[in-house]
Amino acid sequence: MNSPKLMSAAKWMLGMACLAFVPGFVVAQPLDDVTLEYQTDGIVATIRTTAPVRYVRHFPASNGKTLDIFFERVPGVAVDEKWVDNETRNSPPSGLIPSFRVTTRDTATKPKLVVEFSREAQFSVSAGKDQRSILITIRPDRSGGEVSLPFLPAVKALRATPGDANLAEYNKQAAELMGQARAALAAKKDEEAVGAFNKLLMLPPNDYTEDAQEWVGVARERAGQYDKAKTEYDLYLNLYPQGEGVPRVMQRLAGLSGTASGPGIVEATEKKREARWTAFGSISGHYYFGSSKIDSTTTFNAATETQSLTMTDQSMLITTEDATARYTSDDLDGRVVFRGNNTQNFLSNKSSQNRISSFYGEVKGRKQDYLLRVGRQSSNGAGVLGRFDGLSGSYGDAADMRVNGVVGRLADYSDSTSPSFFGASVDSGAFTAYGINQTVDGVLDRRAVGGEWRYYEDKDSLFALIDYDVNFKALNAAQVVGTMNAFDASWNFMLDHRKTPSLSIRNALYGATTSSISVLEQALSASALRDLALQRTATSNMGQVGITKPLSEKWQVGGDVRLTNTTSTAASGVLDSVQGYLAANPSRGTEKSVTGQLIGTGLYKAGDIWSFSATLNTSSTVKGNSFFVYNHMDMQYGWGLDSSVQFYKQTDQFNAVTTRFSPTVRGSYRLKEQLTFDADLGFESTKSEGTQVTTKIMRIFGSAGLRWDF
Repeated sequence: MNSPKLMSAAKWMLGMACLAFVPGFVVAQPLDDVTLEYQTDGIVATIRTTAPVRYVRHFPASNGKTLDIFFERVPGVAVDEKWVDNETRNSPPSGLIPSFRVTTRDTATKPKLVVEFSREAQFSVSAGKDQRSILITIRPDRSGGEVSLPFLPAVKALRATPGDANLAEYNKQAAELMGQARAALAAKKDEEAVGAFNKLLMLPPNDYTEDAQEWVGVARERAGQYDKAKTEYDLYLNLYPQGEGVPRVMQRLAGLSGTASGPGIVEATEKKREARWTAFGSISGHYYFGSSKIDSTTTFNAATETQSLTMTDQSMLITTEDATARYTSDDLDGRVVFRGNNTQNFLSNKSSQNRISSFYGEVKGRKQDYLLRVGRQSSNGAGVLGRFDGLSGSYGDAADMRVNGVVGRLADYSDSTSPSFFGASVDSGAFTAYGINQTVDGVLDRRAVGGEWRYYEDKDSLFALIDYDVNFKALNAAQVVGTMNAFDASWNFMLDHRKTPSLSIRNALYGATTSSISVLEQALSASALRDLALQRTATSNMGQVGITKPLSEKWQVGGDVRLTNTTSTAASGVLDSVQGYLAANPSRGTEKSVTGQLIGTGLYKAGDIWSFSATLNTSSTVKGNSFFVYNHMDMQYGWGLDSSVQFYKQTDQFNAVTTRFSPTVRGSYRLKEQLTFDADLGFESTKSEGTQVTTKIMRIFGSAGLRWDF
């Protein structure tokens, strides 16, 4: 009988279903970094991702405690890795805006970033200036009106420091210098005040250091040294992001917007500041479980046979670590970043793994335009295919001319040999030109030249890319992605043409009896090896356009239309040879997808978020439709509740019908901004009905875990 094969197929279907919901099977982390930049119109939070993304829409439009940012992954030059759900990054500390955390959700279905603020915030959202970021401009918290800008600093009284004679002496000297600087400011001797503040800042850290850092900027501003004042204010915001003077400094920066320094200013002698170290990050542990029951019914000669199987398909503990140490001084801004995860599987047929997604040190000049990063890091584009271990650096101002270089080895967690590469690029204004050379096992794997062009103005953006492989003499990728506002609506679009997978000599290994390019090279000439790789590479074309339009202050509607076509590949290779034989892979024709989405708030209670979406898709092999409902509610006392329901149905060319129904619920509890407990529980029912075989899978899955932010 075919029952063992049928049960094997049922297990395979279960495995594919698990991949869509189980973080432990996903190999890549989507979030690279979250940074804050102080600008005159607010604080801009840049959420950087590890691969290209396209901003689609967000909700609520301009204010709230929870912000949902919907996005789509953009095909990059390389083959994209699967992304993990529920990855979290915290915002750097700041005393002017609410702290927030960014979490990835539904990356396999309706990908989005959930931004949870510690209190209600005013914001706007837009695509980043490259393909790897989304920007949130957060308005400073001015609930108390305009902040007071005193004309003279207050000199704090000396405090007792029993047991610390050194600090007592530093405080005494600092208080005297603070008094001298205050007297100089009162007499309008601003440059004399700058000198006194600088002397104070040369002392080891003491009770007056923070005030002096703010007021040296004021003194420079009053002396007409506007660029120097901006530098001092910026240093204050970086050294004391939660300081009492942050609102005052932000307001002074706003007043300096567009002001240039006057000629002939006699600068006070520059003094070195005491360097500062700060550290922040998180550690989390989550246990994931899953149990399934599979019923497979076979009909043959009017007789039916049913087999059942119950199994535990998931039992694992995933621990993630995210730590950043930052060093700030007058001359440089440095960081050490570590991000990794450990998966401990408790099932005998599942292996455990320990992976590091990022581990690098970075040095960036504050007075000179240079950057150097060494270690495991994510690609910043310019032809680099993905995460790598190596060295990258740049020198110069991108607005004028910046030169970049990179060398390393790809770290994509694959079983094959990791390719090595080196490359260089030049940025000039909106343009980037690059060249890259990559080898594997001593064989040329990729040699490409390309260019990128960026346009960014307010909320309108445009990004274009072209990548040409000189070794294969073929266009690897061409792409145009953009967003714009017109007719009281936000529009987004993308046109994409590319080889799939990306052009690489390693594509010849598909169907081969070896996993080594060097072994394959011994059997084939260089030209034959390139031809085999090309034969096993298809071409994909895609066009997409989307729109988001507000209906009211509480509701908005959006939609997307997508057309995709991937060419067929002919049979290639030879049986009983090292190159192997790969059967032809027919094209699925033009695949069409139409999605509609309605997002709103206040349907059940104030501040809740609802999302309703429906998708219709057709191709030459499959016709399907899906419906997805999601809800988020902030409860009292730090509790939050998320729930969703998804229904999917498809019919293939053999009239086999597959239906899937999956509700999930997730609860979280946040204690004092540092500890978060969350748990989720889901149920999935999948039924596949064919002419001879019907398979039913009933699955229960969930997780529970704790996260500590420090």
